[in-house]
Amino acid sequence: MRTDTGPAGRRPQPDHPERIAVTAAGDAAAFVVTAGQAGPTAASGIWYGPLAGQPARISDLIPDTNLAFAPDDRALAAAVQDETGSTVIVLEPALEPGAWRQFRLPGFAEALAWTADGLVVLAAEPGADAASLTSGRPLSGQGDDPVVISGRAGWRRLWRLDAETGAARVASPDDLAIWEFAVIPGGGAVVVGSDDPSEAGWYHSRLLVLDAGGRRVLVLRESPWQLSSPTVSPDGRRAAFVEGWASDRGLLAGDVHLVGLDESAVTPEIAPLAVDADVTWLLWAPDGRLWLAGWQHLGTAWGWADGLAAEAPPQARVVTHAEQASCLNSRWHPEVVPLPDGSVLTTRSTPQSPPEVVRLRHGATPEPWTALNPQTAGTRRMQVREARWRASDGTLIEGLVAEPAEADSPQAGVGGNAPRPLVVDIHGGPSLAWHHSWELRWAELLTAAGYAVLMVNPRGSAGRGQAFARANLIDPAGAEFSDILAGVAHCVAEGIADPDRVAAIGASYGGYLTAWAVATGTVFRCGVVIAGISDLVSCWGTANNAPFYDYLLGGRPGEQQARYLERSPVIRLSPASRPALILHGQQDRCVPAGQAEELYAGLREFGIEAELVIYPREGHQVREPAHLEDQRERMLRWLGAHLEAPR
Repeated sequence: MRTDTGPAGRRPQPDHPERIAVTAAGDAAAFVVTAGQAGPTAASGIWYGPLAGQPARISDLIPDTNLAFAPDDRALAAAVQDETGSTVIVLEPALEPGAWRQFRLPGFAEALAWTADGLVVLAAEPGADAASLTSGRPLSGQGDDPVVISGRAGWRRLWRLDAETGAARVASPDDLAIWEFAVIPGGGAVVVGSDDPSEAGWYHSRLLVLDAGGRRVLVLRESPWQLSSPTVSPDGRRAAFVEGWASDRGLLAGDVHLVGLDESAVTPEIAPLAVDADVTWLLWAPDGRLWLAGWQHLGTAWGWADGLAAEAPPQARVVTHAEQASCLNSRWHPEVVPLPDGSVLTTRSTPQSPPEVVRLRHGATPEPWTALNPQTAGTRRMQVREARWRASDGTLIEGLVAEPAEADSPQAGVGGNAPRPLVVDIHGGPSLAWHHSWELRWAELLTAAGYAVLMVNPRGSAGRGQAFARANLIDPAGAEFSDILAGVAHCVAEGIADPDRVAAIGASYGGYLTAWAVATGTVFRCGVVIAGISDLVSCWGTANNAPFYDYLLGGRPGEQQARYLERSPVIRLSPASRPALILHGQQDRCVPAGQAEELYAGLREFGIEAELVIYPREGHQVREPAHLEDQRERMLRWLGAHLEAPR
């Protein structure tokens, strides 16, 4: 636990447990407490303990991969990246850390699994890009001058590593980039792979089977959309995966499909599995249950499917449990870790309850296992509630509204129920969504300063099925922006917001919609654009994910010239545009810093007040504590100056 000394006040900030792993026996578990916005804390590192007791920290290492237990449960593996590659560490809780095995691996390890034959590690070569959800920076592996980028570098490969000796060999084809994998019992793997090793290649991946030697055996699925979360049945005869539209690698929330692994099949048969959620994660357990988790409206859902024999599954039964909370095992998507008795572990939080590892049972109250944040629980001084309204075409839109707790913050106007200045926090992706979660950092900062905050899930958000998730394709800043404006009108009608004091903030795609709000004027008096897109044409040509724009706008710029121009905020700038604070990472490969420079120059050209801040060493996600604090301070100053700081 740490205390934040920033402008939001000296209140405790929680530690975040994630990447939970459970022993095969189901009697012990491990997890990682990550570094927070102020850097590592006394709790940061790897924790381990019996589920019948309490966990303890066994290492201050913060790995860059998941944790994986050995088949005999005596050790667990993780990998830590540095400037030139990775070190795989075999942690044995019964031994002193100095006796733990460490093996050097070329490349940047991103995921691993422990099988009866040793470790399988997914690692990116130098020249690859990190995902936008992590740093969004290039993994150079060197400090050479000049920097050389070519199609011959940056592949992601599978490695098979002997956990006793560290002997390693490549176990995937030289010309196949591996994005995700699941091991097949007895050898081989099901992988999500592409012929293009760049971040752009992920958007056109295929689902394939590799044998134990790393050779292609079978193509299971070629899709016009994206694929993720492969998992294999205990008998090795069937796989499951998630398919859907995703704006970023790591954000896919979609539909579940089953496919046979029969090598003699010319065309593998794909069978859908109906689930009432946008599924983000799958795991086939030894007992034959297919476990799943995903977004469901403003909460999460988890559960399992059974009756999935190797033949077609007419008897399949899906059981799900809805949580008005976030149930995560990483920052970005729902996940649970099943136990042999049918319960699960997950990291659960709500806007009022900080994250803790809990045990969930279907239909039962959550049972806490950790107590990492006793000084944080009950300290949040804001109230969060659900809101729903109709868009102009009648579509139901959902969101969250956060306001200062009545006892802690005076109203901005006269009288106990006077409308407040409103800040609309627009989420990124757009394949993200707001949910009941502790992770509402801008809302906490802003409500502490006296603002009301509206968090909208417009068309394009996750949690309401693929039709809703794709409803903004070929219409960026169209109906989805109208959904946001309708949310502002709802807050005004409900007496929450002062219509003359409304601002927008957003990062990444949320930064794009904020730039659109700034450029077009409308109801917003100012904006804070963080890592936002301003020129769709130049971003398509300089970003590492050009296919994203092909999906969003229905083709390349040469094929959809009018649409790229009409929906670019810099094209819509005019003397009526609004002031903007523009914050960007210098090494951002997902939305290059030139986007911030274009918006700043365009606003200044029309005499509109603007401030541009470029953070050195940062990518798409700002990480350095001093830079995060600088963002907070600048945001509050900017909003206070343009919305008249609440009293």
